[in-house]
Amino acid sequence: MLRSLAASALLVGCSSNATSEAPVPDGGGDVSPQDGANEGAVVPTPDAGHPASDASKPTPQDAGPDPCVEAGTCPPGAWINVTPAGVAPMDLGDGGGFGPGSIVVDPVRPSDMYVAPIDGVWKSTDYGNTWSHINTMLGYAPIGLPMAIAGTMPAATLWIDSGDGHGSIYKSSDGGKTFTLIPGKQTAGLYSIVVDPYDPTHLLSGLHEADGLVESTDGGQTWQAVGGTGWPAGGISWYPYFVDTGSAATTRVTWFAYAQDGATPVMTNDGGSIWTAANGLAGLQHPHGAAALYQTGQSLFVGGLYGPGQGVYRSTNLGAAWSRVDSGQFPEAVVWGTTKHVYAMWGWACSGCNLGTNFEVADATGNTWTPTSVPAGLDIGPNSIAVTSDGTHSIFVGAMWSAGLWRYVEP
Repeated sequence: MLRSLAASALLVGCSSNATSEAPVPDGGGDVSPQDGANEGAVVPTPDAGHPASDASKPTPQDAGPDPCVEAGTCPPGAWINVTPAGVAPMDLGDGGGFGPGSIVVDPVRPSDMYVAPIDGVWKSTDYGNTWSHINTMLGYAPIGLPMAIAGTMPAATLWIDSGDGHGSIYKSSDGGKTFTLIPGKQTAGLYSIVVDPYDPTHLLSGLHEADGLVESTDGGQTWQAVGGTGWPAGGISWYPYFVDTGSAATTRVTWFAYAQDGATPVMTNDGGSIWTAANGLAGLQHPHGAAALYQTGQSLFVGGLYGPGQGVYRSTNLGAAWSRVDSGQFPEAVVWGTTKHVYAMWGWACSGCNLGTNFEVADATGNTWTPTSVPAGLDIGPNSIAVTSDGTHSIFVGAMWSAGLWRYVEP
């Protein structure tokens, strides 16, 4: 039942190859830019003018070297398929499934990653090289990013949407070994759960195929709708993100959000009471099922299509103003980075579709972008990428929709 619900909600047309023309989003929304949507801008204020806070982000532990790198069996600069053999073939593209759910990395334990929900929860403790099936109670729900993680002690805390379509949440406080269903439901599934980097009890999420955001300030036990002045009409399946201002107090209320189906990206610096269109992004949308906000210092990066044009956009002032930094030749979805480079890939919720990845790489500032090839088997990009480091090498693992899990060690 869970599989049929997710599949019916996410099935879209397939394309034989990746081009600059994106599939038409399901849902039938208007995909044209909104006139005048870039008027004004929210300007986050880093630290200045706000009281000091004792809150701090979790500090990663030393998890030791990547065993695959140590053994010389995973050459840097190459994507390697690490989909666990135990994943049911029917959950991948050849069987009609949308792939291995979403992927997250523990911010405290950099070797530990989780993939869910795909017949439960899978965990890696060796930087995504190998995977164990640690929990089988959750069904199959590849809807955006329905899983979040906090690096709590003594074990990580995870939240996963149940996949029932009504916003039910399972929570684990023991690193995914056991989950408890939290009472209560939302109007739709929690589609894009994110955790405040300074407060593991503070969460945001968009709703699957529905308008609006919800917020929890008690660790996911209860959720409240967030609306506010300036919230744009026309969007569904919103992805919200905390913008790290360097202060726990201001990060808590500074958010960026963008949708599919016709709305425009917006920002708030008061926790959603007032929203302002993101200057330079009028009408930009994330593709169906895939998005990411990458932040490095004062710079923010997002990928998208429609609006001012497809490609990768950057703000160098915490979202006050944006401009495109890549060529715009390809649509992009997920943007991530390291101290060396910024990366982007195209992804779209699809089963067995060869949509390509549009993989491109830039320098650490995101100024100069170069298209980069991928192996033949990697024929569709991610809904999410987990980025980590063993202290020497940056490592990322992508949940590449129906192509499975793929891993990359940065040269």
